[in-house]
Amino acid sequence: MSLSLARTLNLGRVARTPAVWGKRYIAQETVGKLSAQAVVEQTWASAHAKNPAFAVERELPLPRSRKREVGIFLAVAVVTWGFGSVIAFNYQRMTSTPVTAALFTARHNEDVCRELGRQLNFTSAFPWISGDISHLKGFVDAEFDVVGDKGIVGHLVLKSRRTGKQNGEWHTIEFYVSMPDGRKLNCNV
Repeated sequence: MSLSLARTLNLGRVARTPAVWGKRYIAQETVGKLSAQAVVEQTWASAHAKNPAFAVERELPLPRSRKREVGIFLAVAVVTWGFGSVIAFNYQRMTSTPVTAALFTARHNEDVCRELGRQLNFTSAFPWISGDISHLKGFVDAEFDVVGDKGIVGHLVLKSRRTGKQNGEWHTIEFYVSMPDGRKLNCNV
């Protein structure tokens, strides 16, 4: 027990005598006939479980299983990550060069402008772009809905392949806007 603790307990005058315990020196504080160490031992002895000042006698509650909470958290996390990944990949396809170039070309095609209207754009702010786009592997298969001034919805299809290696030429296989009545408006340049 330290000198400051003895003063806090108002034990009066304290004499310090070092005592050897193992390889440490412990200051043994003595107050009259009762040492501070004895006061601490007496306090610890009275702090047993039967003393109502220190303990409440009741059964301890069983620990709750958190399996359900963890399961719900993991399910929500997986769904959130999955949904975010799908949105991110679709946004990447939407802003890719082939999709924006196809939309630009369709906007300036006379047949498409005559049928759908001049202001050709995606049907919504975040349209779903179907298909795959891989510049590295050399193929583009993109399909998405477009709408013009007249309010008619068309379906734009772009299929293109690259011949040769990285710097090969791209060849358009299919590039058209299909109308609701089944007609296909060719957009090849």
